[in-house]
Amino acid sequence: MPTRDELKELAKTRLKEAKALFDCGLYDGSYYLAGYVVELSLKARICRVLDTNDYPDSGKVSQSFKIHKLDDLLLLAGLNRKFEQAQIANPNLLTNWSLVTRWNEELRYKPVGSSPMLQAQEAIVALEDKNDGIFTWIKKYW
Repeated sequence: MPTRDELKELAKTRLKEAKALFDCGLYDGSYYLAGYVVELSLKARICRVLDTNDYPDSGKVSQSFKIHKLDDLLLLAGLNRKFEQAQIANPNLLTNWSLVTRWNEELRYKPVGSSPMLQAQEAIVALEDKNDGIFTWIKKYW
């Protein structure tokens, strides 16, 4: 598995790729990669919480960390309470979280055209909005 710094870089790159695919009208791929921005950034945070440079990838305990469910990753990242407090102060953060948590890794098997333009666009905005973006918020803690 990648290191914490590699996870951060991958998250940034996946966002660039999601935006590039969106600009090309490839909304399925754009939305798919947008979800990985959240997953990768939360996994970078988990490395910080665990005080390790490498994301857990071996042994029995590592199975708990080989997940894609964003709500579970938020918990493992130790950000549940901070997120609850943040969304009270900023309800748009919760709205954006609900937009990105529609994502799951199984989208890779969906037929072409399953993710409409609006869904991809909303996901990208939900990630990078300066005040309310999920990726913007996670980066404060990773």
